[in-house]
Amino acid sequence: MSRYNAWLLSKLHAVNGFLLAKYFHRTPFYATYNVTFRCNSRCVYCDYWKQDWPELKTEDALRVVDRIAESGVSMLAISGGEPLLRKDIAEILKEARNVGTLNTLNTSGLIRNEPLAKEISRLIDALTISIDGPPEIHDQQRGIRGAYERSLGTLKMYKSLGIYTGVNLVLTELNKDHLWEVFEMIDDYIDFMTVQPVNPPSGRITEDNLKALERIRSTGKLLLPETYIKRMKDYYEGKFSKICEALGLYFAVDPMGNLMPCAPRHDIKLGNLLESSYMELVRNASPASIKKINDCTGCYLVCTVGISDQINYPIIKSAYENIRAYL
Repeated sequence: MSRYNAWLLSKLHAVNGFLLAKYFHRTPFYATYNVTFRCNSRCVYCDYWKQDWPELKTEDALRVVDRIAESGVSMLAISGGEPLLRKDIAEILKEARNVGTLNTLNTSGLIRNEPLAKEISRLIDALTISIDGPPEIHDQQRGIRGAYERSLGTLKMYKSLGIYTGVNLVLTELNKDHLWEVFEMIDDYIDFMTVQPVNPPSGRITEDNLKALERIRSTGKLLLPETYIKRMKDYYEGKFSKICEALGLYFAVDPMGNLMPCAPRHDIKLGNLLESSYMELVRNASPASIKKINDCTGCYLVCTVGISDQINYPIIKSAYENIRAYL
């Protein structure tokens, strides 16, 4: 399949999947494949980097991509850990392109490899780099001195290659009062931005913080509907009613090919995609696994609640807001 045909197929497949998910709830729309939990960041809010995690060899990782696509999913996020630590990441992304999904890649931006970036640019539809604040705050949260400058340089490199490029910010007590400042620092180098509270949340969020998010959203670059922002304060205050469409609208897969209900619950494994299909694993999920999912108090991540909000947000309203932002 030519590069153009694969690109066109992924776009058509994504539109079809979005409409099926929005109006008919036929198939899952979004999947996260954490191809590795190895990581070169030392984030204060994450423990992946503290542990030794196994991962699949290339041949089996490619089979997992095929199994994910067989579920009918339209959008596939390749994530980690740091996915660029895998030497076969280009092969994995190429397989994802060939199966027709709309593909995104999440990276810390600490790895700046221009030849690899040029190869990746032909295989993905969007790239997200983590920026958690101004330099000193970003470096503190990521646990790496000089991380901000490295990640910003990587962001600029991918942007120059014509990739649809964005930033995800993990909202914490350290950076919550610097949201607009961060946006102004990166605005020239991004097509989009997402913001999600650290999981579980700490501290509190203020009206000024929410206004800053609305201000960013008014530029048309914050890929979060107003419902996500307005409800965020309730989440911080413990008044949030759980929103969970795991194994319906979205699912996740760990580095060994185990099916998870969502990316944050890597402790819940419903079986392995190398052994059974997505639908078989869901149908045969153990009562203990289902109970864990039902008992979960919920999160407020972009890959869970954010996906639900985007799917359920009125199309006409979304179109109007985007047009208004660019007038």
